[in-house]
Amino acid sequence: MKIRALAIFVTNFDKSRIDYYVQRLNEIKDEKIWTKRIALPPTPKDLPLDKITELLPNSRDVIFSAIHLRSNDKRVKDISNILQTSKSLYASILLSKVEDSKEIANFIYSLEPEIATRIAVLIYDDFLLTPYFPVGSANTIADSLAISVLYAKDYLEGKINKSIAEANEFGIKYSKQLQLRYLGIDISLSPWMNESVAEIIENKSGKLFSHGNTYAVFQINREIFNIAWQLKVTPIGFSETMLPIAEDLILMKRVEEGSLKLPNLQQLTFACVAGLDMVPIPRDKDLYYNILLDSIAIQFNKRRPYGIRIIPTTGSGYIFINDYGKIPEIKTI
Repeated sequence: MKIRALAIFVTNFDKSRIDYYVQRLNEIKDEKIWTKRIALPPTPKDLPLDKITELLPNSRDVIFSAIHLRSNDKRVKDISNILQTSKSLYASILLSKVEDSKEIANFIYSLEPEIATRIAVLIYDDFLLTPYFPVGSANTIADSLAISVLYAKDYLEGKINKSIAEANEFGIKYSKQLQLRYLGIDISLSPWMNESVAEIIENKSGKLFSHGNTYAVFQINREIFNIAWQLKVTPIGFSETMLPIAEDLILMKRVEEGSLKLPNLQQLTFACVAGLDMVPIPRDKDLYYNILLDSIAIQFNKRRPYGIRIIPTTGSGYIFINDYGKIPEIKTI
């Protein structure tokens, strides 16, 4: 088990407070903590985006979910330029109105691949409180702390109870140490390369994509929620199975061989969050628009937060991104 993210939610744009929390995070030396993060609140309408970057200190060890705009905000077009100033910056766009889908599809189409990995579209009623970036925002009333966990390997070994219980102890420990309100854990089951969520699904229901996969994801979600309830752990944010293509070696293999295609993946999102997460898809404005429309319909029926990260590509079959390596494009039909 690793703490995938130790995240502090800072509820205002006070530079001295942000500096203080970055300093405190830098002081923490714990091999179980993979990433340290700070999330800022939804971006005020009167705050220029370039002013936000002036509030953030340079820190090699801390990343920032710093920009959170509604889909009808005219500043959306400026997000890409701001994110080019630092690889530590992340941003989200809240898509709550169908009529904004065309503009957001055009915006995704315009993105360079690396920048696209740091921008997510959230389909929901409001901004989301989660340690998972880019969508994680400090949409709360007081400075707080929460964590997410990397435990796919432990799940396969039957150690899920131990992992979540231990992670919760970490969260409580560091919330006391930092004197922050403890929110709980986003208990989402997420992969990182060899620690594959796809392997877990296939163990339950057969190779991706096959009939029964969706029910397997549903079973996993129900299981982790029941365990959290038994352990008296507070689940926050997404708290569902995650299938980011570029972060799971088996998912990438299934995409490469053609057994997992875009329609299959979108079907799985009925049971898992961010099913269209970190997915390389050839540049096509109309396709992106229709993906957003279908995702809005799925979210409306799920009544759960739904995140999307599309990586625009050239249609050459693969794309290379430094932090992820070679990623196959998903076939759309």
